[in-house]
Amino acid sequence: MSIFGTITSSMPSDKPRVTIYLDEELKDDLEKLARAKDRPVSNFVLVLIKEAIAKAKADGLIS
Repeated sequence: MSIFGTITSSMPSDKPRVTIYLDEELKDDLEKLARAKDRPVSNFVLVLIKEAIAKAKADGLIS
């Protein structure tokens, strides 16, 4: 047993999913960048998407 106790996983999300396909090199670079930002890949991608949408709204590209 770990000195930190048992780690439990979170419940699956009921949020919609998006699937993407990446070249291996792009995937590797994404993982490196997420680690450099100290975030899991899924959370890092979510942050990137939110930033891109906020910028598009500010630029008037979408409402």
